Amino acid sequence: MKTPTVTLTTDWGERGFFAGMVKGALLRLVEGVQVVDITHRLEAYNVMTASFVVRHACMGFPEGTVHLIDVASQPPFVALRARGQYFICSDNGLPALVFGDEVEEAVTLPTQENGIYNFAAYNLFVPAAARLLGGTPLRDLGPQHTQLLQRPRTGYMQQGEYYRIYVHYIDDYGNAYLGMSYREFEELRQGRPFRMTVNELVVSEVSPSYLRGQNPNDPSLRLTVSATGQLELAFHGRSLAQLAGLKVNSSVLLQFR
Repeated sequence: MKTPTVTLTTDWGERGFFAGMVKGALLRLVEGVQVVDITHRLEAYNVMTASFVVRHACMGFPEGTVHLIDVASQPPFVALRARGQYFICSDNGLPALVFGDEVEEAVTLPTQENGIYNFAAYNLFVPAAARLLGGTPLRDLGPQHTQLLQRPRTGYMQQGEYYRIYVHYIDDYGNAYLGMSYREFEELRQGRPFRMTVNELVVSEVSPSYLRGQNPNDPSLRLTVSATGQLELAFHGRSLAQLAGLKVNSSVLLQFR
């Protein structure tokens, strides 16, 4: 029998008791459940970063996995199926950012009668996950949720002879993941030389790794391809985010010659 699996993606931090409460409830309600921590260190209320993490960290799990996402949670709360997996979260723009038109089915989770939902992941998400893993069809968890809240996600845009590319994620090393994939970059590039400007820093080649550029011993800006397939900017040995003042939704400029 396949092991029931639940993942947790949250902005709870590492010091609180929230993860312990949720894990304890899952272990009590779902026999043999495997709980996987994606991260609890997302920036509080940052839906854009959370959507990046869910899109790239959660989609590779086996079919039937239940993903609990508690970031900037507020009603309405939804449970949905996409790519054969289940996602339970708030309809705060995150589901539309992650799945687009890939949602196969979605329902609204009824809130408590007293209207208290200060810890929705514990009070609502966990029971819904237990029911799904126990064989309850998604449609039985609540009424159909027909329209997801739309939140604009700008990856890049053309401005004259430049492309403005937005930062979608900053990792713990200070590397910046851009809103343009390597495939999109090559389609636009068509073999031409390019110049990418990050404030006063400039890069003009794609490096095969963080360490290798035109001069591997030169600790300078690197443009490479992350494991997600997105373009990634790094500065070997230092935090590019701190060095260049980058954060999520900052932008860099790309010019083809």
